[in-house]
Amino acid sequence: MTTTPTTAAVDSSPVGTPDPTRRPERRPQATTTAFLRTATPLLVVIVGLALFTGARNPAFLTGNNLQNILSQVAVLGILAAGQTFLLIGGQMDLSVGSLASLVAVLAAREFGAGWSPVAVVAVSLATGAAVGLLWGLIVAYLSVPPFILTLGGLSVFASLALVVSGNTPIPVPDGLSGWGFGTWLGLRAPVVMVLAVMLVWGLALHFSRFGRNTYALGSSRQATYLSGVPVRRLVVALFVLNSTLTAFGGLVLMARLGSGDPRSGSGLELTVIAVIVLGGAALSGGRGTMAGSALGVLVFGVISASLTFLHVPGAYQSLVSGGILIVAVVITAAADLRAGRAIGIRGENGLLATTFGSLLRRRPR
Repeated sequence: MTTTPTTAAVDSSPVGTPDPTRRPERRPQATTTAFLRTATPLLVVIVGLALFTGARNPAFLTGNNLQNILSQVAVLGILAAGQTFLLIGGQMDLSVGSLASLVAVLAAREFGAGWSPVAVVAVSLATGAAVGLLWGLIVAYLSVPPFILTLGGLSVFASLALVVSGNTPIPVPDGLSGWGFGTWLGLRAPVVMVLAVMLVWGLALHFSRFGRNTYALGSSRQATYLSGVPVRRLVVALFVLNSTLTAFGGLVLMARLGSGDPRSGSGLELTVIAVIVLGGAALSGGRGTMAGSALGVLVFGVISASLTFLHVPGAYQSLVSGGILIVAVVITAAADLRAGRAIGIRGENGLLATTFGSLLRRRPR
């Protein structure tokens, strides 16, 4: 799938005086070849783990278990859809996990107060959009690094979730139960929702002007501005989209758990970045695909399910799953680096030290 940045409407946002004589840096974009180079090792991991686990426990290779896996990673997939846009656009949001927890807690309290499902969904999505608008305005107009800004938001939202819930999960016996346990079109509701979100926004990413401008922004902000794209408004739109999808993910999380748990989204912020990078995105922006992010999410789900079916002790599951993810990323990055050298460019994901170093630096302590 070939994705190249194109021009759009004239920009009315002053972002400084660009130097038209400076040649903008060119970076490799998402192409069908690059996607296949990323997807092949991930598919090998998925198929290999599935066959290995299925040989020891036949229940693993069933349609029911596949739906179990997709249901378990539904929230991760919804968050990954929004974060994919952000990373491709050269941005990042580390507050998604705690924001999802806060939305789940607030929604649970609203249901407890007798609100209708429509009102709860509308207010929750509006809350997410408002957070994204705030992040986008600060990043776009005050030039605050999104990593620092959203890292602070992570702590704020996590604390608010604990305060609002009284540090105790808030039960929701009936609110949005169909979202968590219902069946739509013969599939479980969370499966339908994550597939729909990734399909719709994948099409938007790869076949709309908004998506092409997002690739252009991540590749070179200066060149995007010179081509007439309103870069500041685009940055704001990316954060609004991401936070709105995060709020939707928080509602799905609440529906699946049957409660608003203030700790339910803990750790999702790093996991979602890991699966997107695993799917071929570059932390520096300008590269990635929705299909790659979906494969990264599926790899994470298959690994987690395989460890459970193989009765691996919980104390070792993070060690094993982390090791498998590292191996998959290394294989993908090595192939990308070889391809980059072959055409005389520097492979983005081939910079393993930069990629893992950036992840480590972004890990909240």
